[in-house]
Amino acid sequence: MYQRELKIQKGLQNKIQFQFKNSDQKLLPVSTSTFVFSMFDATNRRQLVEKSIEILDNGATTSTRGLGLLTLSESDTLDLDKGFYKFSIKKLNDVGTYDLAYSNTYYGISGTLELLEDISPVLQSSTEVTSFQPQYNYDLEAQQYEYYSGNLKAQPEYNSNSALHTMAFYLSGYKGQVIVEGTLENSPGSFSNYATLSTKSYTGYTGVDYVNFNGVFSNVRIRYIPSKNPITQQNNDTAYAGTFDKLLYRS
Repeated sequence: MYQRELKIQKGLQNKIQFQFKNSDQKLLPVSTSTFVFSMFDATNRRQLVEKSIEILDNGATTSTRGLGLLTLSESDTLDLDKGFYKFSIKKLNDVGTYDLAYSNTYYGISGTLELLEDISPVLQSSTEVTSFQPQYNYDLEAQQYEYYSGNLKAQPEYNSNSALHTMAFYLSGYKGQVIVEGTLENSPGSFSNYATLSTKSYTGYTGVDYVNFNGVFSNVRIRYIPSKNPITQQNNDTAYAGTFDKLLYRS
């Protein structure tokens, strides 16, 4: 008999104790019995988990009479969506087939199980930047403008002292520098006190490159400075310097 709705946590080991009773609510001796637990999607009738139940009833101790223990490992629920599922229990009979264990006194067969995700962190989306702010650049060896991503919140309240940050650069034939900067200011302006954390140089790179860095910052940003065409000295020459297409940032 399993009249209660089960609640289990996704991605953790869950131990569930079952107590087998007859229709008069008296404990059944099950020391020599074999029971199998099945969990399934109620909508599509698709079985998701099937596991044997460990019998705790030793046939002699009154306190363990009618008891079985189901252990669901972390991997059993890791790939399942949180929500409601159905479950049933069947008993192996003497001829090698299965009999159903009823869920309540009304001869219901299935029980309800709720899969929760209360203590697992949820993966957050990366910050994506595809539009960059131009500013005049005084470096005569580079193009006339350098480009800024704007302030990207580094979420210091969620990071420890060794907080890891990752930036991915999507480049198309890019020539020039990409500079990663960080600040402790909560609301920095365009010319705030940003410190350089990393500088990378490219000579025509196409693909996705990345940089990892550690530290607790209030905001981070990148600025990139395209190279100038040494022959034509043309400014904003994307045919020569390529393009910086996209930035992904995760803290």
